[in-house]
Amino acid sequence: MASTLKALGSLLALLFPLCGLLVHSQNLSWREFMKQHHLSTNWEFSKYKCNDLMRERCIPKNKNYHIFIYTLWHKIVHICMRNWGDRHRNVYIWATYPFEVLKCIRKNSRGNYKDYKSYSYIEFHCSRNAFVDGIEDMRLLEDISN
Repeated sequence: MASTLKALGSLLALLFPLCGLLVHSQNLSWREFMKQHHLSTNWEFSKYKCNDLMRERCIPKNKNYHIFIYTLWHKIVHICMRNWGDRHRNVYIWATYPFEVLKCIRKNSRGNYKDYKSYSYIEFHCSRNAFVDGIEDMRLLEDISN
């Protein structure tokens, strides 16, 4: 009996790191999305500038524009949730509320960007793992003066 428990314990000890890798790999697109598009509410929205963000976040310079979303992270998490136990998978979802958005549009080939701030509705893509992994479309609600 003791040897069985010891063997079972060893097996579980070997499987535990593999389960962790599986969970983290499923969330890779979610983490990448948040790293590239989320702006923390710890700073004022007006303090964020495109040139700084594009350099800090290592966004590819060949893109003509990039979108950042200023909100609490859990509001993005809940986009793909229908209710506590059910999640949207591999579908496009329009958020039911507008977000403060910073759209960075490239001005020239040297990588300088113009800031456009707005309140906008956003259509997100929920991945097969039921996490937001992309922004598909936006509908402008109101411009925010710089």
